[in-house]
Amino acid sequence: MNTEKITEEMQNILAKSGDSNRCEQVFDLSQTLCEAEQITMTDVQKLSLLSHLSAMVHRSLTGEQLAPIDRALFSEISTQSFTIAKKIKEFLPNLEEDEIYLLSIHFEVAKQNS
Repeated sequence: MNTEKITEEMQNILAKSGDSNRCEQVFDLSQTLCEAEQITMTDVQKLSLLSHLSAMVHRSLTGEQLAPIDRALFSEISTQSFTIAKKIKEFLPNLEEDEIYLLSIHFEVAKQNS
């Protein structure tokens, strides 16, 4: 993460994860994967993604589980977005497969910018 651009709000989000270093690493991974796929995120989308990743890191540490989701709702998400989300989820232990579906939305929406 570019330390020159870390705002106070971003610092707070990183801290809420319970492991700000891990959260920063997973955010950097997400940005690298997006760049490789030529997906561009707006600053607002990056902040939203960081917030989601912070919650994922927290769940990874605490074992907290998500409420069940209807995977059929995600039928129009591209393989590209699912692949990015899966790679990120694999970086964080102790998370459910449903995390991939929820995370993939961030990348699918950002694809519209690209």
